[in-house]
Amino acid sequence: METQKPVIVYRYHKGLYVNLTNRCPTACSFCVKHTWKMDYRGSDLDLRGAEPSPGEVIALAKEQWTAQPFEELVFCGFGEPTMRLEALLACARMIRNGRAEPIPRNVRIRLNTNGLANAVWGRNVVPEMKGLIDSVHVSLNTSDPAQWAALMRPMDPWKTDGFDKVKEFIREASLLLPEAFATAVASEGVDIEKFKTLALQLGADPRVRPLLDGEGGK
Repeated sequence: METQKPVIVYRYHKGLYVNLTNRCPTACSFCVKHTWKMDYRGSDLDLRGAEPSPGEVIALAKEQWTAQPFEELVFCGFGEPTMRLEALLACARMIRNGRAEPIPRNVRIRLNTNGLANAVWGRNVVPEMKGLIDSVHVSLNTSDPAQWAALMRPMDPWKTDGFDKVKEFIREASLLLPEAFATAVASEGVDIEKFKTLALQLGADPRVRPLLDGEGGK
């Protein structure tokens, strides 16, 4: 029996999503990748350790564009895209430099992230995204650092200052990138109004999204 190949790019609404890695510095309490058994609405996102190269991602994206153009390319899979920062930026550069035709250079590129990239890489990486990433959606989820730790469940290296690093990332993104959102999952015990206030203080637009629950990956 032929084993189903893991999905590297998949469509959702009007976007093409890139499943760049399964690695992540957090184990969020609301993440569905384990309860859904690495399946997202019929797409097997378990890369089994075989992470795609930028060339492979762009080749697949070009095929998808030829079949049907998409409105945006979104780095968002069952892992944190910035764990592979150089690969992510390389993909974006190939598009912006015209090396991904027929995908247009000005196609919208979005990053969905937990905002820990600066902590993981030990430097401010947002300037490296300038001119490449149009929109960033950062999973902030709360205004309370203790609650953030409980919800996001970061790995040991990022437990102490992770919340501050996420706020730093959002501030930088709001200054340097065309569009920055801070997102929260609607969950019990989260003060949404305080979350929105913090997001605005950081320069980002707040966005609340529903909890993905009971959908069984369908």
